[in-house]
Amino acid sequence: MSPATPNSPTPRMRRLFFKLTERWGTPTRVAAPAHVQAALHVAVWEDPAGGATAFNTLGLSEVARAADGRPFELHWLVKQALSTGEQALAAAFLAELAAAAAQPAAAFDWQTRAQVAAGVPGFARCQEVWLHPAFADDDPDTLEDVDGSIKLLYVIPLTEYESFVLTQQGPVALREYTQANGIDLLAPR
Repeated sequence: MSPATPNSPTPRMRRLFFKLTERWGTPTRVAAPAHVQAALHVAVWEDPAGGATAFNTLGLSEVARAADGRPFELHWLVKQALSTGEQALAAAFLAELAAAAAQPAAAFDWQTRAQVAAGVPGFARCQEVWLHPAFADDDPDTLEDVDGSIKLLYVIPLTEYESFVLTQQGPVALREYTQANGIDLLAPR
């Protein structure tokens, strides 16, 4: 048996991959960013109708824990079809966010926010992300695994004003603001 390379999928990564495949179908591609130290892959799903592109980390749950001690993975849905190059930039962004989440001092969990100094690819006005449970009832908040449940933290890019509303008035006010103004938090802006 040959030794595993640093970016080889772990047994948990394989199990999560198949759980996500059962839910969302076979990904269009899976990237293993070379610049990330730990075994981390980013699966990419393209909407056949061309209306969205989704990304999910695989491997972050091996090294990162939420405040409640549970492992987690990141999920990001962009309501727009992305070219292969744009997908590569988005996957690299998610891998960088995962690297930050894996740091011992990181406090990633539902309802927390993270600054993104370099910005969010495709979201020119967004310098922050909000980590949230699933927005849609049919999307999972957690994935069950033999090692216990794994949280999915949904990545929601925020503009400066959206962040202000969230900070000053809370999540309900942000949802009301976006609904009243026809803003889709998952669409580039």
